[in-house]
Amino acid sequence: MTDLKQTPVVRVDAEVQQRAATALTAPAYVAACPGAGKTHVITSRHLQSPRRLLRQGRALISFTRVARDQMAQRCRQAGRADLIQAPHFIGTLDSFLWEFLVKTRRPAEPVPRLLESWASVKAPVEGMDRQISLHRFPIALDPSLESPHKEIVWDKLDYDTRKLIEGSAYSWQEWEESIFATRKRWCGQGYFTGHEARVLALWNLRNAEAAAGLLAPLRSRFAEVVVDEAQDCSAADLAILQLLHEAGLPLILVGDPDQAIYAWRGAEPQALKNFTARLSPSAHRLTGNWRSSPVICRLAATLRAGQRPPDTNVVRDDSIPVLLLPTRFAASGSRHLHAPTGNSIVDAFRAVSEEYTIEAENCLVTAYKATTLPGITREKPSASTVTNLARAHTVVHTPGASSEDLSKACAVAVRVLFGYWYPAETGGTDRISANHRLTPSQINRTAFAFLYSLPEPHKEWGPQVWQAMKAWPPLPGAAPQGGKGRPAGKPTLSRPQSATGIRTNNVHQLKGDEADGVLLLLPDAGSAQRWATANPATDEVLRVWYVAVTRARRLAAIALPESETDTLADLLGDHDVPVRVV
Repeated sequence: MTDLKQTPVVRVDAEVQQRAATALTAPAYVAACPGAGKTHVITSRHLQSPRRLLRQGRALISFTRVARDQMAQRCRQAGRADLIQAPHFIGTLDSFLWEFLVKTRRPAEPVPRLLESWASVKAPVEGMDRQISLHRFPIALDPSLESPHKEIVWDKLDYDTRKLIEGSAYSWQEWEESIFATRKRWCGQGYFTGHEARVLALWNLRNAEAAAGLLAPLRSRFAEVVVDEAQDCSAADLAILQLLHEAGLPLILVGDPDQAIYAWRGAEPQALKNFTARLSPSAHRLTGNWRSSPVICRLAATLRAGQRPPDTNVVRDDSIPVLLLPTRFAASGSRHLHAPTGNSIVDAFRAVSEEYTIEAENCLVTAYKATTLPGITREKPSASTVTNLARAHTVVHTPGASSEDLSKACAVAVRVLFGYWYPAETGGTDRISANHRLTPSQINRTAFAFLYSLPEPHKEWGPQVWQAMKAWPPLPGAAPQGGKGRPAGKPTLSRPQSATGIRTNNVHQLKGDEADGVLLLLPDAGSAQRWATANPATDEVLRVWYVAVTRARRLAAIALPESETDTLADLLGDHDVPVRVV
């Protein structure tokens, strides 16, 4: 086996690549491997801006608020708070499109509001015999048509939503008509999501009069627009960027096609490749991995297209082998057992990670589907309000719960409390909050305290919740009306998981995340064969696995059916990846 330890030359080479990326002239494309320090490169480029008021600034665009906040924080830490203020812009792609290509073209009334998703408001599909929220229906946008075509991606519905519709007296076509009619009515009230923002942005850029009024201010304000995680760009996003590029706005895209895992919304590696080829004749590559061990770099290389050599490990020399855990996966639910011991697979992972001095709080368990994961942290569309509240209660009492899960739990409590305190008011919780001048911190503190104070859920929990709601000090402007807003029914309780202290999240929520130890659950039969024979360029599942294992810094573990363990062990061994079957 090749020596896995890095040398000082490796670090120098990686730093040279990074410095070259900060000095590129737009338009350009930076192809960055996992752990390449993309945020560092982008922020370093921004920090080179002179310390004086410029007529033109730079826009740094990401797909997540986490990445946005990291870039802004690094500017503050460097003593350059001026770089997060106008004429500069640091934000998500949704907020960029909204602020510069949509909002200025909307009427002042009703006040236009950009939602993170339809889950931010209580927006059930209207006129149907099942109550299903709009946010449960993924919608694809085809920007190739003059009037962008929208359609529901039915094959991406979650299991519970599909079962609800299959049990409905209405046809799939009738559901689709009602879904779009409901969305249109909410837009008429001033509510828009990122999807609607893209439709409107495309419309505005293709309309000569509207585009003239939008593009001149953009060219005047921004000398450069940097788009991070470009592999997440949908076809609509690339169409918008193409129009901005043609209008003379200098673009720099930074991304990794091997991490393209949002095909359902139109993000495809080949589309990015075609776009960047037009943008710049050659890509600048970052191949130094500052996150993962040499073993993990080798493992990741078996999951990507083109049979390229492993990325170069820069700072780690851990030689911990890849762990393969033979597993008996539950037919339903998440009670997966480690085959050799009969213990839960998470407990088995924790025990082995401790052998390598990796504590539970530095571990992460992930899977392609959230329903595969241990824990009770997610709302289901078919669940009653009291059941969702019970799950939210579980989250706030879970040590080490992620900030994302805590935010979702508090959002559940806010909807329940607002339904009781403000029964006569329409619109989402954000509009009710604005009406009564309630601050987000005030609302979240109230929601968390309320959830935490509730007793442990049980079958007769609903009446206790109702009494607690009536006794809880209301927020300003509350006007309860008898029993309106009372959560009905009994909570559906799941068997509790062992208190491991290990974080869990599905792969699609892990962009920008990392951990010393990562366990990837592969419950489906044939996973080892798929790993060996499928093409990552066309098989998104392999790219999802790639994202999962590259979150690991020191230890990557894979749980798969016990009958497939030897197959995967042999495959990895053939690629010079050290393996330990536990």
